[in-house]
Amino acid sequence: MPEHVSRWPEGHPLPALPQQRQTGHRSESVELTAEERDAFTELVRRLGDTSA
Repeated sequence: MPEHVSRWPEGHPLPALPQQRQTGHRSESVELTAEERDAFTELVRRLGDTSA
């Protein structure tokens, strides 16, 4: 590591960040409207379209 780059001591939290949970909820879900599902489907289709 270059001398001009400092490294925060391992195992010490950064003072500007709040303490984080070690694990999240096992499962989270959100109900989408029909319009939201259609929009998401279109977005996935466009992102998967490699011909553009």
